Amino acid sequence: MKKIGLITNNNKQKAVNIAMHVYEYLLERKINVLLLAEDNMPLRYKLPAVSSDYFSASAEAIISVGGDGTFLRAARYSFKRQIPVMGINVGNLGFLTEVSLKDYTTAIDDLLRGSYKIEERMLLEMVIQRGKRVIGDNNGAFTALNEFTLTRDMASKIIDLEVIVNGLGIISFRADGIIIATPTGSTAYSLSAGGPIVEPMNESMIITPICAHSLFARSMVISPRNNLEIKLKSKNKNDILSVDGTKKDIFLHGGDILKINKSELKLKLITFNNNIFFKVFKEKLLK
Repeated sequence: MKKIGLITNNNKQKAVNIAMHVYEYLLERKINVLLLAEDNMPLRYKLPAVSSDYFSASAEAIISVGGDGTFLRAARYSFKRQIPVMGINVGNLGFLTEVSLKDYTTAIDDLLRGSYKIEERMLLEMVIQRGKRVIGDNNGAFTALNEFTLTRDMASKIIDLEVIVNGLGIISFRADGIIIATPTGSTAYSLSAGGPIVEPMNESMIITPICAHSLFARSMVISPRNNLEIKLKSKNKNDILSVDGTKKDIFLHGGDILKINKSELKLKLITFNNNIFFKVFKEKLLK
């Protein structure tokens, strides 16, 4: 590898400090390190930086320094070209950021000599149909590694939702929102809302209501071979869409239909262990 992208948590000084060590460690090994011009690190230390387009087009691998939130941000630059991503954990849980602080130089050495494995993680794709047209950015398509979340604006009424699978209305309910998660995202917001834990190498779509006003609205796990639609039946005009925890600059209206399918793309996660998910599950969630 000759070009590696580096992304850190802009809001945590410890992560920035570790990222500087990673930056210098890579430079010593004659690696061209790509930093994003919009990040704080190149501004703070007056380091050369590149545009997000150049970053995505040129990086051969991406290293994330922070928690799972930072990893999710880094992963967005990897989807189009299927760039492998390695996470150094400076957060808490670290389901995606496998590498610990005491092991990161060893992990970098293994990365540079190709001594690592790739786990392919399923992604979801969503388009929003409003009447006869598709709305949103990127030609109307959104991609998620963890989840899509629909929530009501605090000033809006509760949302009326209908879950439709392969054209058949399965269930209707009123709720504060709904989460459509991947197995990777099953241990994130979906879990907090009462959804199941799903081993991330599975492929499935996890539908979890948020504070549903119905005894029968429960989390469902369905095959990604299905065509999933979520129809908004209420009259709200300010319902909020978030993708992997990031609020989008778009408000959803009553009558909108969210169409969700398995993406043809994958996340390529750099890993050095076979049982990292179960290790983190045991050490972090069960303590």
